Amino acid sequence: MSLSYASTVPRQLVHRRSPADVLLTDYETVDGTHRAAVQLPTSHRMFVPVRRTHDSLMIAEALRQAVSLFCHVEHDVPLDHVVYIEHFRFDILDLLSVDDIDDSLVAESITTDRTFEDESLDNLKLSARLLNRGQVVASGTASVRPIGPDVYSKVRKPTMADPHFRYLPAGTEVVEPAGVGRLDPADVVLARHTSDGTLVVAPDPRNLAMFDHSVEYLPGVTMLEAARQALRSATGCVGLDFTSLEVRFLGFAEWANPCTVIVDSDTTDGIHRIQFEHDGVVLSAMSVTATPEPWLPLSDRSSR
Repeated sequence: MSLSYASTVPRQLVHRRSPADVLLTDYETVDGTHRAAVQLPTSHRMFVPVRRTHDSLMIAEALRQAVSLFCHVEHDVPLDHVVYIEHFRFDILDLLSVDDIDDSLVAESITTDRTFEDESLDNLKLSARLLNRGQVVASGTASVRPIGPDVYSKVRKPTMADPHFRYLPAGTEVVEPAGVGRLDPADVVLARHTSDGTLVVAPDPRNLAMFDHSVEYLPGVTMLEAARQALRSATGCVGLDFTSLEVRFLGFAEWANPCTVIVDSDTTDGIHRIQFEHDGVVLSAMSVTATPEPWLPLSDRSSR
């Protein structure tokens, strides 16, 4: 069977409201390998290609959507369940140019482990890779915990963001866009305390490129963008993009109680460590590598 690129998969399978945000167009499973056709946009408000090279977070989103899709269609996770990714890693292995993709991009995934609790799926581990014309351009792994409505209601109180209002903690102001590689303040997801310079995650819910529907907590891709903007601010390199990333999500980042961002950019091993905390509790921890020249071949890039 050949994969089709003619139309998107149902948006509910990848937890997106707008069909324009659905990156997958078809899927199949062959000999235990799950395959999904991927169509990346050539332009995007937040994750725009730089020098005709796709943004790393667009690639991460394609892998995330593939994980979500196969949780539902291959492992029977109900659509009303939250597909909570506890651990996620991706590595960019080769350039992905907007000029080199013509119905040729495929996300492949295999299930490496499953655990059950009371006959219900409790945890799922997957390994994935992104191929362009058969060549691996990115790889990743994910550990997923499906959370049903009953369990979710016990561990969380709904705190929907006001879609008409950007919440900023007292004494903070939105970080200057130019300092994090952005042009529009609405695309900046960080605010800074004027007293001590501490960064907090405070995105604008009116930015429909990031939030096409109201959400109760900050999505994972928002946290990845917050990490990238914080690293750009800390290093002074506003064109910095990820070449690899590993993240553990340990809790939900809330709208009304913005978490702080702590960046360790003084690295000797080339790995930057970024942590998100609220009241001393770690919500997520990331280890990343990055380059200021994501459009160059890997052998020609500088590391930061």
